[in-house]
Amino acid sequence: MAAARPLDAGHGTAPTGARTRGLAAAAAPSGTLQGAYGDGIPPVGTFFSSSGPGGPTYCTASVVQSAGRNLVLTAGHCAKSLAGGQQIFVPQYRKGQDAAHQPYGVFPVERVFTDPRYTKNSKGTDSDLDFGFARLGANAQGAEVQDLTGGLRLTPTPRWTSTVTVTGYPGTFNPDQRAFSCTVPTARLAGYQQLQMKCGGFFGGTSGSPWISYYDAKARTGDLIGALGGWNGGGDAAGDDWVSYSPVFGQEVQDLYQDAVADRTPVRPTAYQPPSDAARLPGAASTWTHARHLASGDFTGDGREDLLTIWSDGEVSLYPGDGQGGFGAEKQLAKADSFWKRAETVTTGDFSGTGRTDLMVRWDNGKLSYYEDFDASGSGKEYTLGAVGSFWKYATQITAGRYAATDKAGDLAVRWVDGSLSVYSGVSSAGPGTERRLMEAGSYWRNATALTSVQPAGDGRSNLVVRWSDGSLGSYTTTGTDIGKGTRLQPPNASWAGAVMTAGDFTGTGRRDGLVTRWSNGETSLYGGTGTDALGAWSPLVQTG
Repeated sequence: MAAARPLDAGHGTAPTGARTRGLAAAAAPSGTLQGAYGDGIPPVGTFFSSSGPGGPTYCTASVVQSAGRNLVLTAGHCAKSLAGGQQIFVPQYRKGQDAAHQPYGVFPVERVFTDPRYTKNSKGTDSDLDFGFARLGANAQGAEVQDLTGGLRLTPTPRWTSTVTVTGYPGTFNPDQRAFSCTVPTARLAGYQQLQMKCGGFFGGTSGSPWISYYDAKARTGDLIGALGGWNGGGDAAGDDWVSYSPVFGQEVQDLYQDAVADRTPVRPTAYQPPSDAARLPGAASTWTHARHLASGDFTGDGREDLLTIWSDGEVSLYPGDGQGGFGAEKQLAKADSFWKRAETVTTGDFSGTGRTDLMVRWDNGKLSYYEDFDASGSGKEYTLGAVGSFWKYATQITAGRYAATDKAGDLAVRWVDGSLSVYSGVSSAGPGTERRLMEAGSYWRNATALTSVQPAGDGRSNLVVRWSDGSLGSYTTTGTDIGKGTRLQPPNASWAGAVMTAGDFTGTGRRDGLVTRWSNGETSLYGGTGTDALGAWSPLVQTG
């Protein structure tokens, strides 16, 4: 196979405009992670010419779950070269083995799909579209690739900062042609709709390497939230092997995936417009690290839901919603060191039945009260539902929603300090209503660290959304009489562990299906259209980097 030609240098070895990695690059800063060679994983492989698996490797790709069980995802600049001739994909490639002795055989590339607005090796904003799919034929035994290797779940990028494992096949500094992997945090690439990661060893040939979260080796699947590509062929202008990029996986990659599944030629009648780089929620990430409580509601009376923030120093701020997932300038409702510093947990609902937003607070002295029709002046008539020193001092988290009733968010879910869980129906100015205990003391609910209520599309009731101590996120279809079916929205993730969250109708859907999350680093995100079994589309509100 010595005569097998490289299809293109792709991520760093191309003389055609992509960067050259590792030849004149600067040394990595002290402390930069370094990847390691290994055996790779079944869904990840590399390409060769159709003469067989040998000679130089070309780019990297990963199997993605699809109805045809025959799709791989790679970088767009790789896919454009694949379109020109006869090529094969070899999952979990082993050097020195012929096609018959590769772990899963070899699979011919039949067709590729790229966004027509993307120019190969572009350094412009269209590098946000540097991804592509290849449809594969069956191997010599007639098997589809996904049936043998498993497949990754094509997943919208959840936020700027995630932890991923990136696996690829370097074409240089890799005489044994082994897989190369690194588990590394991601960050934002300013000025682009792209992620970056810093880990040494990603030389030419690693373009298309999947960025995987939560890989399950037994099930041979995980969340594919990015792929090595983007600005300057996947890395920086200097060709540093320790700096790599990935386009954010949003609607554009989903649209291209649908084209590939349907086997249709991608058509994009309008030019690519990258999302605005401006923050959609005022304030720096360093400021938002101090947001202690978030609450949502139409506090201004304009029919659009707003974001109320209680800061760690007792200041209270209101950010008017624009109904399109953004928020206006801050309006201060209370100064620092106000009595709001004593709020332990808060929620909003319609307890008085006026159709306006009421704000409920459990205070540090055990008092439970709500402010009727809380408005932009920071006031409302207060009703006390639990006296100072009452048993409400044991209420660790509260959230209001439509659990027992569907006409208004007038039911209250309470997680108690002993791990029990209750729902109170019929909350009003007369009292907290009727309690139903859904979980007893000592239950796994003692590991709940935050609650909110989301109303998914097609459902008149709210789902109870819980953040657990391991950073996982769950959703329960409780009716107020039993806990209901539980669904995991997010696997365990340390970055979720310190998150503050609330849900509201921030995008004008008529449902409180927008989940706002403030991370420990101040990054703040909106997941619009969150459903019963999946987080909604990610939209950054407060940027980092």
